[in-house]
Amino acid sequence: MAITNDSLLEMLNTENCDIPQLPTEVLINIMSYLYGSDRNSAGLVCTHWHGASLATQFINQQVISVTQSSAGDNLHTVMAILNNSVRPFYNFVFKDVELRGIGNFWEKFGPEVRSLILVNCNLGERTLVEILKGSENLQTLHINTCRECFMSGRLLDDPNDVRDLSKKLINLKELSLASNRYLSDALFNRIVNICPNLISLSLSGCQISFHSGLYKKFYPNDGNTTHASESVLTFCNILNFLKRQAKQLKYLSFGSTLIDGTALVTLSTVEHLELESLKLHGCDQLTNIGIRSLTEYQKSLKVLDVSFCTRVTDASLISISTNLVNLEVLSVRRCRAITDHGIKQIRRLKHLKELDISECEQLTGDCITKGLCSTNWQENSKSEVIQDELNYEEPIPDPSNSISPEQTELNNNLDKLYANALNLDEKSILSIATNCSKLTVLDLGYCFNAVTDNCIQMIFKELVLLRSLTLSRCDKVSDLGLTGMGAGNRENVKAEWSRNYVELPEPQLRIRLGSKVEAEIWRDAKRKREVTKLCEDLSMPCNNDASSGFSLVRLRGLKQLNLAGCIRITDVSLKYAFNFPELRILDLSLCQQITHEGLDFLTKNNRALEELHLSQCHNVTDIGISYIAKRLHRLKRLYLQGCSQLTDHSLDSIKIHCSSLQFLDVKACRGMSVAGIESLVHLNIDYSKEAEDMVSSKKPPPAPPMRR
Repeated sequence: MAITNDSLLEMLNTENCDIPQLPTEVLINIMSYLYGSDRNSAGLVCTHWHGASLATQFINQQVISVTQSSAGDNLHTVMAILNNSVRPFYNFVFKDVELRGIGNFWEKFGPEVRSLILVNCNLGERTLVEILKGSENLQTLHINTCRECFMSGRLLDDPNDVRDLSKKLINLKELSLASNRYLSDALFNRIVNICPNLISLSLSGCQISFHSGLYKKFYPNDGNTTHASESVLTFCNILNFLKRQAKQLKYLSFGSTLIDGTALVTLSTVEHLELESLKLHGCDQLTNIGIRSLTEYQKSLKVLDVSFCTRVTDASLISISTNLVNLEVLSVRRCRAITDHGIKQIRRLKHLKELDISECEQLTGDCITKGLCSTNWQENSKSEVIQDELNYEEPIPDPSNSISPEQTELNNNLDKLYANALNLDEKSILSIATNCSKLTVLDLGYCFNAVTDNCIQMIFKELVLLRSLTLSRCDKVSDLGLTGMGAGNRENVKAEWSRNYVELPEPQLRIRLGSKVEAEIWRDAKRKREVTKLCEDLSMPCNNDASSGFSLVRLRGLKQLNLAGCIRITDVSLKYAFNFPELRILDLSLCQQITHEGLDFLTKNNRALEELHLSQCHNVTDIGISYIAKRLHRLKRLYLQGCSQLTDHSLDSIKIHCSSLQFLDVKACRGMSVAGIESLVHLNIDYSKEAEDMVSSKKPPPAPPMRR
């Protein structure tokens, strides 16, 4: 029997009866299977449960996030609430807030803080130093886009501060200085000097100079100077640190920088450096020479991200597939020069668990059917030779070490597959469904022509372990596919329709004004009645053979579902195909045939929803919002942008019943008044005239740049 969060909570509720109180160890073990939000709710039942919910293993997973949108002008009030708390907090995220003058907060929580993430925060050099001095148990530190503490260049300019912090931050393992444009060699050296045991470093988005000429300008004596530059951040200076820390460093990120092939060659050949993760997303200067050197020297890599690197070609993928045999995560998203041949080589990576090939516009269905999911694939004794601008040749494998098809079953380990916005076909989707049975995450969004009702039937049949499914903008998906009514047996569907419905002959002199649009509306209405009748027949004990397909309900463990832009979906699917005990995030944006009738069933059968998207669903009314507000008690984020029929009555329902709601998007809801929106003072309302103008012009959100 499958155990869900609801069944676990029901088991816990037996403690309110006359049954003896559960031991704390047993209670903690049961709570370990719950989501964080469910565990927090369970901790409010009684003192015993509250104590169990504060077990160390749970507290280590909890994060306190303080942002401008959540705190606003009441930051001091939020800090006061935390100061008055008697429970410990170990992980903090501060975003878009000013951290000056917040009382004795750091004196109380600083010694216990394990993770501190600062994003675009307003804090000075002394404030940051004082925070770090009081955080001797810090393990993770992110200082991202915090320009004020770097702008003056005086951060850690006191040698005494550097000496003291280097002794206190001996537990610091992860450091991120991403997107700091004022970071210089001098500042970088001071910061890394107080982190003697780093194993992870991120410099993504920093303005690093990789040109040797510029380095010589600031260091004319070949770098033999005791004074690091306070004006520029150079790769040569960073490289000196990497050489000193080579034996410990395992995770590096140079994403969105100007790192080129030459710099990557130098980085790869650093003595004693054995990386496990390297992220190079958005590095336009990266070339195949650098990738080849990386794969030859850093064979211990398990995570490699070269997404959005426009110069990466099939030659790079061949090197990766040949040398990085232990790779578990690979992302080549929007590497537009990659073709089917390169993707086919990925099958050599036997340990690959996560693959992202989205938005590679030259890929076709062959990369799936004849590559990743081919059952007859095998290496030839002599591989094809790939010639590119570098005249790079694929190494010819030794026939004695050739890999048999059984040894290259990539799909046996593949857990996450992102194939968004590709020119696939139905056959490729069927191959994924039948060969990658262990998938838990599948993204097929914007695969316009490939994803059909027949395809999703096979997905529902084979991929029962899915936890996240994305089919956004797949406008061929309809109620017939989601419910499984008659799929695979269209003759029965037509026969059922002819027995129950009689179409009236059209008038001889009728003038058709709607042309194709009117015909499509009639077909949608007919299809909706057809599927509804089949679903009703299936519910009768004597008619259990009415369907030969598989319903979306088969994916019982689904936690996230994205059907945005699937315009053929109606209330029928919400009634018969949506019943998930653990569904947390649901996106039905632009599904304009959804009404309050469908939302009635959706809210009854999916009580765990925490995030719901209904933007541009023009047939949703106040009645539907009242169902959402009254029944979805866990709802935290609600998107209603452009729902033109909603009025202040919806706001009243939200204000009365949605006690857990944290974010509400009501842009371009013309029936709502500004006064009604402003009355929801306890929520973060996203409303702007600019967004209203965008919706009124009926401009759809931009699709990824690719050919349909």
